[in-house]
Amino acid sequence: MVGLFGLVQIEACEVARRQAFATFGLGQRSDQAGETGMTLREPPLYAQVAELLREKIRSGDLAPGELVPTERDLARDQQISRGTAVRALEQLVTEGLITPGSTRAGRRVRDLRILPIHASRSEQIDHRKAAGVDAWVSDSQEHGRVPGQQIEVGVVHADSEIAGYLGLNEGESVAVRRRLRTLDGEPSNLADTYYPMNIVQEVAEILDPADVPQGVVALMAERGLVQTRYRDHLRWRPPTPEEARKLRIGAGVSVLVQHRIGYVGDRPVKVSRHTWPGDTIELIYELPA
Repeated sequence: MVGLFGLVQIEACEVARRQAFATFGLGQRSDQAGETGMTLREPPLYAQVAELLREKIRSGDLAPGELVPTERDLARDQQISRGTAVRALEQLVTEGLITPGSTRAGRRVRDLRILPIHASRSEQIDHRKAAGVDAWVSDSQEHGRVPGQQIEVGVVHADSEIAGYLGLNEGESVAVRRRLRTLDGEPSNLADTYYPMNIVQEVAEILDPADVPQGVVALMAERGLVQTRYRDHLRWRPPTPEEARKLRIGAGVSVLVQHRIGYVGDRPVKVSRHTWPGDTIELIYELPA
């Protein structure tokens, strides 16, 4: 027989057990006969709302390019707080399913179709001349996409990385062509190409902000600077805030940074820094066995 003191001890232990379950999110233990173990608590409300939107994107109810509900509309329609709506949307931004944005600018469903980039042929002069257009343009058009690019040019001081690739001293002046490339009107990737100033003296169009239809590699070949080989350096990393802003991706979408150094003989004549979102671009290399 259990005395009063024993009953008090048992009740105190039961209270402590229930408090532990509540504190650590372990759910409630079933006391019904034949049932053992614990049932997990439901996902947080914001995660449930995010899953509703995620399913609409998967099913096509929210198609690529479409606006997703604003924070205010989502809160009203789902009868949740605005803070919960914000967390749900931020979760989808982090996953790369929708673009970052605000109530005013709006968030859109990202187009996650993969664009294959033939990285090993893009520097081939014969291919460039046959295509008659920049490699980015030809690769995009081959897959029925509409390419575009915004170009900025200038002269900057080479950082240690760029200077090392070009065989220059850190801080030396180099010309740069910066391109924000788009697919079907949406940001796709970043491409910055740096040239030693003695190359610019031979190919002045490098500092012209107009597009070079055949591409600078083909133009350089026309001026006697025929690229004989290239070397790629590839690495993955999270996007910088500036890259995420330009590409309209969340911090959870890794980028592939590709440095390509072009040579005429043993002389480095350019280095391109491509920043590719990891979930929408596929680089293809064909190498001899």
